[in-house]
Amino acid sequence: MTQNAFKLDRHHRVESLKIDIHAFTHQATGARHLHLACDDDNNAFMVAFPTIPEDSTGVAHILEHTTLCGSKRYPVRDPFFMMLRRSLNTFMNAFTSSDSTAYPFATRNRQDFDNLLGIYLDAVFFPNLDPLDFAQEGCRIEFASPEDPSQGLVYKGVVFNEMKGAMSSAVAQLWQHVQGELMIDTAYRFNSGGDPAAIPLLTHARLKAFHAQHYHPSQAVFITYGNFPALEHQSKFEALALQQFARSEHVIVSPRQPPRSLPRVTTTSYAIDDPEAVANATHIVWGWLLGEATTPRDLLEAHLLTGVLLDHSASPLRHYLETTPHANAPSELCTLDDSARQMAFLCGVEGSEAAHAEVLEREILATLTKVADDGVPAAMLHAALDRIEMAQRDISGDGFPYGLQLMSRMLPGAMYRADPVALLDIDALLEALRSAINDPNYFRALVRRLLLTNQHRVRVTMVPDATKRQREQADERARLQAEFERLSSADYATLATQAAALAARQARHDDPTILPKITLADVPATAAPVTGTARMVHGRRVNSYLRGTNGVMHAQLIFDLPALTPAELRVLPLFSAYLLEFGIGEESYLETQERRAQVGSFGATTLVRTQLGDLEHHSAHFVLTAKGLRRHGAAMLPLLEEVLHRVRFDETERLTDLLAQTRADLEQSVTDRGHQLAMHVAARGISKSGWLSEAWGGLSSLRAIQQLDDASDAEVIARLLATFDGLRSKLNAARNQVLLVGEEDALSLANAWLEGAPARAVTAAERFTVPSPGPSPSLAWMVNGDVNFCAKAYPAVPEGHPDAPALTVLGRYLSDGFLHPAIREKGGAYGSGATFDGDNGCFSFYSYRDPRLRETCVDFDRALEWFAATDDPARLEESILGVIRALDKPRSPAGAAIDAFYSDLQARTVSVKAEFRAKVLSTTYQDLSVVAARYLHPARGTLGLVTHRGEQATIDALGVASEAL
Repeated sequence: MTQNAFKLDRHHRVESLKIDIHAFTHQATGARHLHLACDDDNNAFMVAFPTIPEDSTGVAHILEHTTLCGSKRYPVRDPFFMMLRRSLNTFMNAFTSSDSTAYPFATRNRQDFDNLLGIYLDAVFFPNLDPLDFAQEGCRIEFASPEDPSQGLVYKGVVFNEMKGAMSSAVAQLWQHVQGELMIDTAYRFNSGGDPAAIPLLTHARLKAFHAQHYHPSQAVFITYGNFPALEHQSKFEALALQQFARSEHVIVSPRQPPRSLPRVTTTSYAIDDPEAVANATHIVWGWLLGEATTPRDLLEAHLLTGVLLDHSASPLRHYLETTPHANAPSELCTLDDSARQMAFLCGVEGSEAAHAEVLEREILATLTKVADDGVPAAMLHAALDRIEMAQRDISGDGFPYGLQLMSRMLPGAMYRADPVALLDIDALLEALRSAINDPNYFRALVRRLLLTNQHRVRVTMVPDATKRQREQADERARLQAEFERLSSADYATLATQAAALAARQARHDDPTILPKITLADVPATAAPVTGTARMVHGRRVNSYLRGTNGVMHAQLIFDLPALTPAELRVLPLFSAYLLEFGIGEESYLETQERRAQVGSFGATTLVRTQLGDLEHHSAHFVLTAKGLRRHGAAMLPLLEEVLHRVRFDETERLTDLLAQTRADLEQSVTDRGHQLAMHVAARGISKSGWLSEAWGGLSSLRAIQQLDDASDAEVIARLLATFDGLRSKLNAARNQVLLVGEEDALSLANAWLEGAPARAVTAAERFTVPSPGPSPSLAWMVNGDVNFCAKAYPAVPEGHPDAPALTVLGRYLSDGFLHPAIREKGGAYGSGATFDGDNGCFSFYSYRDPRLRETCVDFDRALEWFAATDDPARLEESILGVIRALDKPRSPAGAAIDAFYSDLQARTVSVKAEFRAKVLSTTYQDLSVVAARYLHPARGTLGLVTHRGEQATIDALGVASEAL
């Protein structure tokens, strides 16, 4: 490669983020490269393309899957999933949005980075796009019974089933309708993920043509982040891909939606299974089309508008939506949607009736008019800008690497051919807005301009339909029947041949040595532990961690959980969720929320873990949290301290509203977390923690909330508030300690406040306990959906048991070796796996968005037969690597400190973690065989199923009890 293959167009320092951005252009092809140079060793890469759909067949989504199924240099059928196992990556994935597709990864290892880069570049630019991979990942037709073709045809395919699951969510459907109506003249009206009714129409030829058109370097942007030099990345880009392409003059960019002068009103429907549940089940959402997401001033003003109107319960518009008698809760779509070229401000309700749409619209517009006429307090505007600044400064990344977060912020600028750098360097604009909001007319005018006089507005009413699912299923059967009736004898043979060819391909064992890999010899030593300081202040322990948090302060109060009554134990999650939703002292909840919002974000949670080697006893704590800008650090602790001392539990209407909102949120989330719910069901009788996980986060907890909401008369509300007050009193008297994470000046201010704060009395209390679970046989829950979530759980051991490391490795071995090919590739589920949970003392199998039920349950047992016959040293090494990768996953500066504190608090000390890690690294196949034989007897397992009414016959045949949500 010559030094000038890439031309430097720009260098820009973003001081607040401590990064240097270099923008390059590849001179031969026009490919763009943005490099974010910093001293972070968690280096990240992304290549992205504009992938603008022309229909709802899901071509961009299916292409995303199929590009990762083998390429020119790596002609194995599953290089992506194989590399997941042969890498120390801290992140690997691919994403399809409404108009773009991105392929990101991150790793701390230089060799690993180059290995993954080679795989990704070959995958996106030189994919095989084999017709059989298209059939597996997209959609195909097969005989329902190969032995008896007269039984007709069925659709199969990973994306087909994924989107059946995704689009069974009412909120997902609603968002698709709102975006489509707002931008009805653009490609945004299509479902880029794929409409299950349209996915079967996509052909392999169309897939290949779409790739040729969109996946060209002239359309691409490469983004890199970290401490590896840009020039080294560019040499790889050139050698591995770019030198084989010439420039294309055709530039693909999502078009703008032309403005409209009149609002649109539309009504649609979603499927609901229970005819008796259609009352008060309508969703009504309003959307306004705003400016472009790549214009920084427009973007910040839209976020300011949204922050003031919707961020918390004291925000004017959210307050109306939470308290209107015409609905149960605000819609999940109350947000600023900046995922498309043009932004959309969204608000609305769920749990309503179509007849209320007009009055709701009048009252929403009246609320906005009042804000435009009267304005809002200046403090509310400053607080909203503070939250924007905190989001900009906060070095997060505990779940999604920080570098990839920055890339995602820049990506719209690259995709829409605007200035990506301007989307990161917003400090000057923030200061300009801080000055602008000093003018009382500024925000009033903003509300008028963006919302009240903006007639590019849509109202979507989505009503429940108890017959829609049956009609959709009938339509699908009719399409398949029509296909079946068109089949000739030659077509019969073709279908049989294709099914056999795909089965043979799925059963083929590719040579993994064709792929690069990281070995156990490349596993780094453990990182230096994060340490803090601790001292006693007025009788309580104050733990301080000095960390580079870029001007963001974290503070927490940690209370030992005392013994609780059965009623208190059951409602503790609600207490945690609602504690900060009530007023303080003489203040109403609105006044308190507004005051807190001026300082930062606050939360409450309950942390319960089994003791390291004992499933009978627990480390249990109640935690109040705060995070805010450094300049507000001194105000955080007083606000935390007052919560338990002064919270008022007399706002009965507030509690009634909160229950309705919680119910609506949980009901809508079932199909997104169905595999977790299924595992909770399966493990509920295995241990005390298994029972608690289901009681607090499973479907029985949702049913309990439904019952509370249905019976929320004055007596029920009073009893619940009294239970809350009893919890408050117990916690207020419990021993507590303080956790502080931040930079030196913020820590000094917080410690100075603690020195001057009065001492608090502490009362000795009985130890927190969890009741033993009763008999808990296999159980299936029937929910509103189209796919299945299956789990099977086995009693095992706690985390500190000598068998725990081997069980953890066994989960990876079974997931990668058998469950992925059997349940995902052959069965068509979107995901599957096996996992050891030391907290619950169980080992679980699971599937996600699964078209099968009985067959998957059989596969859970077949996995154990496969394991007994498969002693594969290479797979064992990959499984160990996978566990080490999870154990060593890097955290943000604050996240690492908080993790270190709670690890010590819960006896997961550095030495304990080091011993567990060492045992994982030394695990043998014999170790796996011992624990598999010791714990995983199929007859000892318990099934937990989250399914739908269409599977009732299968549930009955399995001999599993069922309950309907």
